[in-house]
Amino acid sequence: MRGCPGGDAATIMGTMDAPFPRSSGRLTVRQMPLAQLADRFGTPLYVYDWQAVRDRVETVRAAFSSLPLNLCYSVKANSNRVLLRRLAGLGLGFDVVSGGELQRVLNADLSPDRTVFAGVGKTAEELRLAIESGIWMITLESVQEVRLLRSLAFEADLQGVPVALRFNLDIDARTHPHITTGRGADKFGILEGEWDAAFAEIEIDGCLELVGLHMHLGSQIRTIDPYRDGIRRLKEIFRTARQRGHRVRWLNAGGGFAIPYGRGEGVPSIEEYAAALTGALEDVEAGLVLELGRWLVGPAGCLLTRVLYTKQREERRLAVCDAGLSDLLRPALYGARHRIEAVGSGVSDPAVWDAGGPICESADYLGKEVHLPSDLSPGDLLAVMDAGAYGMSMSSNYNTRLRPAEVMVEEDDRVTLMRRRETLDDLLRPERDVDPPPEDG
Repeated sequence: MRGCPGGDAATIMGTMDAPFPRSSGRLTVRQMPLAQLADRFGTPLYVYDWQAVRDRVETVRAAFSSLPLNLCYSVKANSNRVLLRRLAGLGLGFDVVSGGELQRVLNADLSPDRTVFAGVGKTAEELRLAIESGIWMITLESVQEVRLLRSLAFEADLQGVPVALRFNLDIDARTHPHITTGRGADKFGILEGEWDAAFAEIEIDGCLELVGLHMHLGSQIRTIDPYRDGIRRLKEIFRTARQRGHRVRWLNAGGGFAIPYGRGEGVPSIEEYAAALTGALEDVEAGLVLELGRWLVGPAGCLLTRVLYTKQREERRLAVCDAGLSDLLRPALYGARHRIEAVGSGVSDPAVWDAGGPICESADYLGKEVHLPSDLSPGDLLAVMDAGAYGMSMSSNYNTRLRPAEVMVEEDDRVTLMRRRETLDDLLRPERDVDPPPEDG
């Protein structure tokens, strides 16, 4: 495990540059105008600030420096291979939730021995892939899944396949219903009535070795109480597991740390999250695993979109943009509110606008009641902020829309094309591959 650097977390946080500052009134990334990137790569376009990601990684490590920490990046937040390789270079492991995400890690030539594999519905094929790849630990979420993995390990004549158990602790993280995962009614994890059965299944023949205990309470959690309550419950289970003879070495607190999506939106600091977890773990002989995604990459990304048309709708103005829910699903799916800013200098007084997308769905809005220049017009650029997480990774081809390009701006203002813009040929190729030959005559 990579050692955690020392230092004062508040000091490091204070030195982090704000991504996408204004220079001469215009939005930039590092020293580069965002408009320059839009002109070069087109829109919609995802833009990431690599230095901002690096700063946030070091801030987490400093905040948790009092504990042995294994920081695993949550691949589902943003799964671009360039980003994964960069994060591996910083010493991060990975949290994957599907065989496809595991293949992304493997295909990026990254070592699986720092990777944890969670997910409520893993198939036998996915579990075999995890076993064969030599993954760090497989997180099991039901007694039936424990039984299936044990049978697969037995078939492969393996002993001591490292696993963790994910427990449903029936804790309401008080986040959006679509992203809470730790309540008793939620589909994730093993309920208390089956904990003994899960332990007993692991103990049968030595094919599996219990090395970790896991909880994940939800996403975008805006209070520290759920973490404090959850880690205390996990400590009780840890003692039970040790009494049963299991050499548990890791407690996995999941992720879910919130970021402020709007001005003035209060969320705990990283130091407050750390205090809730480290204070409760001082007397436990186990390391801490964190599975962070949004907190690391969310603020480091924005989505650039160009205004196509403007309309008047009742008392508000409407800007129809070239990006929509196929590019950024969060507003339609969760009612999420992202800050939206004009990329240009904005010489006029602000007015209240709705920023709509091009998709044929009434839910297709990037934001409603946002303040933008009153003279906004076709061709103007907008930036949807804090879009580095759950943006591109949730994009789709609905309405036969082509997914956007992604670029990363380096510390020295070099630009790395992480993903080229999709083409219609890319989209249609799987259908052409199965097209029957045309009939004669």
